[in-house]
Amino acid sequence: MADNFEYQESQTSYENIAFNERLNELLDAQTQFNSDKRIMMLKRQAKLRYPDLFLEGINYTLYPGLKINAVNQLINCEWVARHHHLLIVGSTGTGKTSLACMLSQEAIKRHIPVLFFRMSHLLLELVAAQRDEKLKQLLRRINRAPLLVLDDWGNALMNKVERHLLFELIESRDQNASLLITSQYPVTIWHECFQDSTIADSVLDRIIHNAHKINLKGESIRKILSIKDGGES
Repeated sequence: MADNFEYQESQTSYENIAFNERLNELLDAQTQFNSDKRIMMLKRQAKLRYPDLFLEGINYTLYPGLKINAVNQLINCEWVARHHHLLIVGSTGTGKTSLACMLSQEAIKRHIPVLFFRMSHLLLELVAAQRDEKLKQLLRRINRAPLLVLDDWGNALMNKVERHLLFELIESRDQNASLLITSQYPVTIWHECFQDSTIADSVLDRIIHNAHKINLKGESIRKILSIKDGGES
């Protein structure tokens, strides 16, 4: 606001502008500054794997089968407000994590706190927090974020401690917050990574039946881009 006021004072063109108009411009400048500052803080807190990717720059030719209308329905983040989940499934390299980061940026633009975890790293943090008797603090910190991104779901089998801790986390967020999960495995075989059908049913029942789903297909984006950069032999 102060910078904008100095600018107004330095411009003779503002001499004939009404006080209310000038004041509104100052208030708009302050509101925008506050919003930008909030967004920068949320970006730092989110720790996205790809913090510089945005939907404005998405190349849909690299995401065959991804429908623009489906993405547009997710942009307003109404699904987060309703505590729904989003599952992005596809083979290695099809852009799951990139898309998850882009959609996370849309939430951040709307001042919605986001946290990003590789699934394996999250499990390690949960186990360490339980060992150090800090599990409640960790769950409280995670649950302050309305949107939790779990990247690479199902890449490793969970032991007894890990699956019970994951259940506790999912249970603590049930109907209160949203998950964005990426996985290279079809939802139909997610049970296998739990090695416990009862826990698997309890966790997945809280996720799958209240989720939007995106299935990414096609070749590895990294492979396609490397061919374009280097030329085909």
